[in-house]
Amino acid sequence: MISTDDVSEPYFTVFTPVYNGAQHLSRVLKSISDQTFRNFEWIIINDGSTDASADIIKAYLRDHPELDAKHIEQPNSGKHISWNRAVKLARGTLFVPADADDYFLPETLKFFHDKWEEIHRDLRQGLSGINVLCLDNDSDRIVGTLFPEDGLITNNVELEFRYKLRGEKWGCIRVDILKTRLFPVVKGSHFPESYLWYHFSRKYKVICYNKPLRRYYTTDSGITQSASRSRQTRSQHLVNLRYYLWLNSAFGLYLLRHAPESYINNWKVIFGSIRRILTTRRKASLF
Repeated sequence: MISTDDVSEPYFTVFTPVYNGAQHLSRVLKSISDQTFRNFEWIIINDGSTDASADIIKAYLRDHPELDAKHIEQPNSGKHISWNRAVKLARGTLFVPADADDYFLPETLKFFHDKWEEIHRDLRQGLSGINVLCLDNDSDRIVGTLFPEDGLITNNVELEFRYKLRGEKWGCIRVDILKTRLFPVVKGSHFPESYLWYHFSRKYKVICYNKPLRRYYTTDSGITQSASRSRQTRSQHLVNLRYYLWLNSAFGLYLLRHAPESYINNWKVIFGSIRRILTTRRKASLF
C-alpha cells in the first residue's frame, strides 16, 4: 500500500460555504467536532450573510483553537465564487464539500482516507475521487438508488445517463484536479455544479461505495434561494445556453446511445434559452 500521508500538510480540505446559515450551522459544526480522523484543514467562507452566521463561526473557532481553520468573510458573491476561492487556498489531498446545513457521520473522513489509501498509486492517477450515499434525515433511508455494485469504478456521466442513478450522492475529490478547472465566472449568473463533475468525467473516473455517510436535509438554504432569483436574468440564460451546448457537444454521441431523451431535452433548453435571450433583448430595446 502506498501512502499519501504527509504530516506537514492536511490530508483533507473540508470546505463550508455559508450564506445566512445561522439556523442550521450546528449540523456542520457537530460534524467537524465528531470526526475521528483529525488530519484536515477547514475553510469556511461566509458569503455576505446578514444573520448571526459570522458570530457563530467565530465563537466556535475561538472554543476550538486546535482546528486548522480559515474563516473568510466576503461580500455576497455566490457559492461558485466561494468554491473557487476555497479551491485556490486548499492544501489537502482530497476536498470535501460540507454545506452549512450538512451533517456527515463521525467516521466519514476516516472512511475516505482508508479507502483512498487502499488504492494503488497507478490506479489513483485515473480517479478523481470517491462517491458515497446519503441518508434522508426524516426517514433514515438511503436517498435514491444504490450504486450497481460496491467499489464500482465509473464516471459521473455514466452514473447518471447509463446507470440512471437517482437521488442525492456525495463524496470527495482530488484537490490537484479541482485546481485545474474552476467554475466560470459570469456576473449575475452561475454554472450548475454538474459542469465540473461532467468536465472531469472526460478524463477521470470515480470509485463508488454503497456507504451512507451524509445526512440529507430538504431545507431551503439562502444559497439556493439566491440562485433561483438569478436564474431569471439574461446573463443566466446565456450561461444555460453555453452549458447545454457544451454538454451536447462533449457527450452528444454518448447521450444519443444511452439517454436520447436527455439529449433532446438539452436541445429544448438550448432553444428555450435562445428565445428568452431574444425576448429580454427586445424588452430592453423598448426603454
